[in-house]
Amino acid sequence: MPLVIVESPNKCKKLKSILGQNFVVMASVGHIMDLDKKNMGIDTDTWNVTYKPNKDKKDVISGLKAEAKKHEDIYIATDGDFEGHAIAFNIKDILPKRGKKYHRAVFPTITKKDVLNGIKNPITFDENALAAQQTRRITDRLVGFRVSPVMWHKGLRGTSAGRVQSVALKIISEREKEIKAFVPKEYWEITIDTDNDFSAEFFGVDGKAVTLDSKVQADKIVNDMNSKKLNVRVSEYNTKKRTRKPPPPFITSTMQQAASNFIGWGAKKTMSVAQSLFSQGLITYHRSDSTRTDPDKLKELRAKIKKDFGPKYLSSTTIVYSAKGGSQDAHEAIRPTYEDPISALSSDEKKLLKLISGRFMASQMSNAEFDQVSAKFEYQGKKVYNFKKNGSTLAFDGFLKVYGSIKDDVILPKMKVGDSISWNKINPSQHFTSPPPRYSDASIIKTLEKEGVGRPSTYAAIIDTLLIRKYVERKKKSLCATEIGIMVSDYLSEFFKTIVDTKFTAEMESRIDKIAEGKLSLSGALDPFYQSLEGQIQLATKGKLPDTFISEQKCPKCSKDMIKKISKHGAFLGCTGWPECDGTAPLGNDQAPENIETGHSCPLCSNILIKRKSKRGDFYGCSSYPDCKFAAGIGKDGEPVIKEGPKDTGILCPKCKKHNIVERNGKRGKFFGCSGFPKCKTIVNLDEDGNIISDVKSSSNKDKATGEKCPKCSKGELVIKSGKFGKFKGCSEYKSGCRYIGKVS
Repeated sequence: MPLVIVESPNKCKKLKSILGQNFVVMASVGHIMDLDKKNMGIDTDTWNVTYKPNKDKKDVISGLKAEAKKHEDIYIATDGDFEGHAIAFNIKDILPKRGKKYHRAVFPTITKKDVLNGIKNPITFDENALAAQQTRRITDRLVGFRVSPVMWHKGLRGTSAGRVQSVALKIISEREKEIKAFVPKEYWEITIDTDNDFSAEFFGVDGKAVTLDSKVQADKIVNDMNSKKLNVRVSEYNTKKRTRKPPPPFITSTMQQAASNFIGWGAKKTMSVAQSLFSQGLITYHRSDSTRTDPDKLKELRAKIKKDFGPKYLSSTTIVYSAKGGSQDAHEAIRPTYEDPISALSSDEKKLLKLISGRFMASQMSNAEFDQVSAKFEYQGKKVYNFKKNGSTLAFDGFLKVYGSIKDDVILPKMKVGDSISWNKINPSQHFTSPPPRYSDASIIKTLEKEGVGRPSTYAAIIDTLLIRKYVERKKKSLCATEIGIMVSDYLSEFFKTIVDTKFTAEMESRIDKIAEGKLSLSGALDPFYQSLEGQIQLATKGKLPDTFISEQKCPKCSKDMIKKISKHGAFLGCTGWPECDGTAPLGNDQAPENIETGHSCPLCSNILIKRKSKRGDFYGCSSYPDCKFAAGIGKDGEPVIKEGPKDTGILCPKCKKHNIVERNGKRGKFFGCSGFPKCKTIVNLDEDGNIISDVKSSSNKDKATGEKCPKCSKGELVIKSGKFGKFKGCSEYKSGCRYIGKVS
């Protein structure tokens, strides 16, 4: 009885129904091993790697090992992408070897035909695909483990760099900076309402295009036309046919973009629902960069279109979509299998399946046809004012019958050059230019795909990583770079230019593909990458933070420049004079808080006192800070309230014998400690007569003295303490080494 091991447990039910009771089906639940974190798990001289089982997969591994002992034939049927091949090798490595026959199976779809064919015709374990995956993982680990500590050392605490997501972060951050720097500009539009039930838009004067920048310009045209209400004359009238071709079947990126545009989903949700559909055998593999389709399936599709919609909706010839440059072309396009579901589908599964099915069917349908009209008009007064109008009507819906959106027709009446068109109203309207739009999941994926950054299996993970690390946040459906994200991007752009360079990252992806094809060795890709990275690390270690980190705001304590930093609580402004000055300010407001002179003088140095802000509120501080560190509270009448200092008790510290014991106020109330703090940290209790009872550093304030000498060391005094088993007697010299414990009578 063979054992079949797949990645996703969601596939098991369908596979068992196909393979029957003669097969045992188990799942690895994704990756079971990863690079060891000790020394990165990488030998940078030989590029040998060390794997370690994932902590959360110990039970899975134990289960696979136990089951594998019972079977001679073991089919490892993980996915056919780089990650799937790597998982297959990891599974094979941890399972017993003696007396076992291992087979590598790949199922393009979870259908009876493809599953039985995969079992009947196993492939070899692909060493090149493993090397490609390892190259990608090693480069990611090198960037994360080598670059991130440099960033921490420079004050970017808790941040990290990633080989691919850093490129995406830069793209999103640069757009956010454009939006923040954008200054809206005023412009005006003018339309006229004609008596023929359409409106026309102003576009120029005397045949030349003109932009109206002010109300004055717009009012002049409006006044001219209202003062002499002449009809407009048709100066141009053109008609033409326009066709719109059907789109190819989905690949991963276009599926994610369409789900974002039509359903409003993020890339992560789209891939999760697609995984569920694939596991149930309802679609082909959902991580694909190829538009190729099985010829037999195309014949079936074309027959279905002809039957359901008629011959005119079927494209005249079979449309063959060629693969894009750089495509791995390892899988078919994403299409429905038209299998019956094994259980009722959720509403989300129905939505995505309908989208995939519509796109696949549209790919072999006829073009959509439109009748387009463009007309231009002239108002011939003192000056010639030019207007225009475009119209479009859908002549034949074609593929739009099953996929895509159809805009409302804009119908214009038939006209000819020279016709006179009357108008009844002129409408000026004020507008302002808008900043470039923020990226959505759809648009950032489209940009990454265009630049050759990332692969089908990585787009959703890239966005998810940026969101988890809070480099990016969602605002409605847009991706907005946070202040931390912009800081990380600026730092990487300054010192690690190759990491955030789209061309370099795309070239690295191309090298990884060549490794998978056997055209390049692992070391051939990693050696130049590592040498370049190490050189950049050395420069970054010596360099200062970029100029973009310097704020215009001055330190509220010492008036020095402030610089952007990151702590565990987020981004903030810190004084450049640190550690001498610990001034901080919240980030996000480059206007310095107003320091108000109070008219009161400092009692220590006679300089003026200034009203300042801190986390605890307003206070008075000396204007000569940090040379003078005097600070005072603010009374109800605005007078400085000087906190009382420690009161001297006149008792010599029993430990250092240099300073006196003073009375202080702490978080828990009044206590007595050495005035030599912090060099001497002695804390004591005093009785009513001012005599030292015990050295509290050796015993808690809660400990009660018994007046008994310790029978073990004879130095300490027995005190009553509380432990998890109740009260007991212990020696006050416990921290000095006496471990006496006695019962409380």
